[in-house]
Amino acid sequence: MLKLSELLYKKTESLWLSSMEEPFLIEMAEGTLDQSLFRNYMLQDYFYLLEYIKILKELRSLAKQSAMQRFMEEIISVTEQECFLVHVPEMKKLGIGDEEIKKTKACRVVCDYTSYIHKQVKEEGFLAGLTALLQCSWSYAYIGRKMTKKYGNAIQTSPYKAWFDAYSAKEYVEANQLWIDSLDREWEAVRSENESQDVENTEKLCKIFQRCAEYELLLWKSLYQLSS
Repeated sequence: MLKLSELLYKKTESLWLSSMEEPFLIEMAEGTLDQSLFRNYMLQDYFYLLEYIKILKELRSLAKQSAMQRFMEEIISVTEQECFLVHVPEMKKLGIGDEEIKKTKACRVVCDYTSYIHKQVKEEGFLAGLTALLQCSWSYAYIGRKMTKKYGNAIQTSPYKAWFDAYSAKEYVEANQLWIDSLDREWEAVRSENESQDVENTEKLCKIFQRCAEYELLLWKSLYQLSS
C-alpha cells in the first residue's frame, strides 16, 4: 500500500509543475524579474511566515506523542530563525524598513491561504494541519530542485540565485524529508486506531494538501499581476 506522502505527491505534482511555468518564477530563474515584484514577494512571504509560525505553535499544543512534540519544537525554532534572522535581514537589504512593513498588509491570497490552514487545524486536527503546512515546504523543495536543474546556467548569474540555492540545498531537502517521514508515521498511527475511517480520512488529507497547492499556485500568479 502507498504511503500518505506518495498519495499526496501523485495528487499534487501537476500543480507544482504548473507553478514552475509561472512568469514570476521563470523570470526569477532567468534574472529578469523586476525587483519591485520581488520586494513585494518578500513582504507577503513575511506575513505568511508569521501565520505559519502561529499554526506550528497550534500544532505543537495538539501533538500527543513526546517525539512529535520535540519535532514540532524543532520546526518552530528553525522557522523562527529563518523568519527573523534570515528573511527580515534580506528584506532590509532590499530597503524594506519597519515603517513599510507596518503600512503593508497581507494580500488576499495570503489571508485566504492561511485562514484555510487555521480552519483545517481547528476542524480536522493535528494531522490535517501537519499535512497542510508540509505542502508549502515540500513544494519549495520540489520547485527549487527542479528549476535549478532546468535553469542552472541562468540561475548562476541571476540576482535571485540565493533563493534557488536555499530551496535546493541538501540541508533543506533533508529537513523536508524528515517532515515527510514524520507525517507518514503519524498517518500510520492514526490509521491503526481508526481503520474504519481510513479511506475517508486519507481522501480528506489529500484534498487539503491539494487545496494548499492551489493556493500556492494562485499566489505566484497574483504576485506577478502587479507587473501588468
